[in-house]
Amino acid sequence: MRDVIHKIIVMVILILVVGVMNSWGANAQDDLQSASEVIRNQRKIYIEKIMELTPPEKEAFWPLFTEYESGLSKIRGKRIELATRIFQKRGILSDEEAITMLNQRMKIDVDELKYKLSYVSKFMKVLPGRKVARFYQAENRFDTAAIAELYSNIPGIR
Repeated sequence: MRDVIHKIIVMVILILVVGVMNSWGANAQDDLQSASEVIRNQRKIYIEKIMELTPPEKEAFWPLFTEYESGLSKIRGKRIELATRIFQKRGILSDEEAITMLNQRMKIDVDELKYKLSYVSKFMKVLPGRKVARFYQAENRFDTAAIAELYSNIPGIR
């Protein structure tokens, strides 16, 4: 069941990312916004299926998850902006631009990890440790698939 859900999510992400990447016109920002919303909804559906929360856990978890996702979406937005700039350059960058973008990507990754770490104790207040670990594992699986699809559609730096 989880493999089927995972494959569906990857397919939805792939369709959205390819569609957005192929339509870099006047509506690109709107397309990115729409794609981000669909991906957020798919992430929530995936997390909900994996977590197997009891009713009291659901009541405590989902508001915290919404808060968590709100902050994390700002960091993810920076990753998409960077990917967009690389895509727009079609992978051809000067050495300076390439290193600048590499440093930006590393900073985004560090910021994301710090943010996620800051929520472990908050999630521990509303869920048992195994479910907190399950949440981060499920989120990592989803994000890995989403990021892989995003970057597979961006030309390599030349």
